[in-house]
Parts: sequence; C-alpha cells; structure tokens
Amino acid sequence: MRTLRLNKKGMTGIETAIIVIAFVIAASVFAFAILNMGLLTTSKAQEAIVSGVSQAQSSMKITSVYAYSDSTGADARANGIVMIVQPSGTASVDFGHSRTAISYKNENVSIADVYTQDNFLTEAVFSANFSHSFTNLATDPVTYAEKCWIIEIQGDGNKILDGGEIFAVYMNLTNIDATYGELPIYKQFTTEIVPGQGSKLTFSGTMPSTIDRVMVLTGY
Repeated sequence: MRTLRLNKKGMTGIETAIIVIAFVIAASVFAFAILNMGLLTTSKAQEAIVSGVSQAQSSMKITSVYAYSDSTGADARANGIVMIVQPSGTASVDFGHSRTAISYKNENVSIADVYTQDNFLTEAVFSANFSHSFTNLATDPVTYAEKCWIIEIQGDGNKILDGGEIFAVYMNLTNIDATYGELPIYKQFTTEIVPGQGSKLTFSGTMPSTIDRVMVLTGY
C-alpha cells in the first residue's frame, strides 16, 4: 500500500508537469499570434502613412481663375473658364486624360469628366497662336471644339505637371453643353480636378453682376 501511494504521487507530478508544459505551449502560441498581429498592424499603419504622404505630395493648388466671354453686359454669358494650377507638393501630377478627370457642374448641368482626350497645348504653340491670351481660345469653337484643354504656361513640353511648372485648365462651356453650359450673371458653378494619385482640387465660383470679356474670379 505504501508503494502504491508513492507511485500515485509520482503520477500526479507527471500530470502536473504535462499540464504546465501544455500551458507554456499554449501561451507561446498565443504570444506569437499577438506578436504577429502587432507586426501586421504596424505594417498597415506604415502603409497608411506612406500613402498619406504620397497623397499630400501629389496635390495641387489654384493660383487664379478667370472667366471669358465674347460679349459684355448684364445679358451676356461667360463661355470659357480657365484655372491656373501648380503642384503644392514635391510629386508630379500626370495630366493625361486617362490619369486625370475634370468635372464641371452648375444648377442645370453636371458632367463628371469633360477632359476625355489628351488635349494639350505646349507653351510654344499657345504663345504662337494666341499670344499668351485665353480670349481667342475661349471664343473659337471651330478649331478647338473639345470641352477641355490643358495649356502649358511654364514647363518642359509634356503633360506632366512637375515642381516649378504652371498649367492652365481651360474649359469651353459652350462645348460642354450648348444650352446650359454657359454662365450668366450670378450663376454659380463648381469644377474639380481629380488626379490619378493625390487629393482632388475643387473650385466653386459665382459670376459677377455684369459680364466682361475677361473676368478675374479669384487670384490675380
């Protein structure tokens, strides 16, 4: 009987050891899972930070907005809008039509993307044909019949807006919608430039109480 008791105590010790080992293994697996989740969360947070920095670097800014008309007075309508844009970060913005969308809307019409072709005028072509003036471009529906053009004011001749370069986004409102695209007095409109990477650029404006051939809506 005494021998049996000793053996029973030995078995109890072995069982206790097995239980302890099982707890250690379970704790190790649990700790590995927590560590793995922590590493994954850190990696996702890093990706989010990098993405946020990239978004900020790819954003643009509007330096000025102009409206144009081929007539004047209270009954006239603006038929061209020009936004002068520059990059506000260090990254470039691709103005190819497959990479950038440009929308236009007022209370009567809404177009999700008016920039449907790679309509790009270099600084040299713009200078030679229009003497750096948007007035003729805004009132020439025959040669430039598309809805939207990207015009290089300062750059290296391609559709990539790099640091230090200046582009103009010109929208022919008559070609956007022959009936409702043009803007009479007090008419409000909104346009957005949505690049392939980076935050969108939004501008909302209102026509003044009288329409001139050239109107500065914001900037200089």
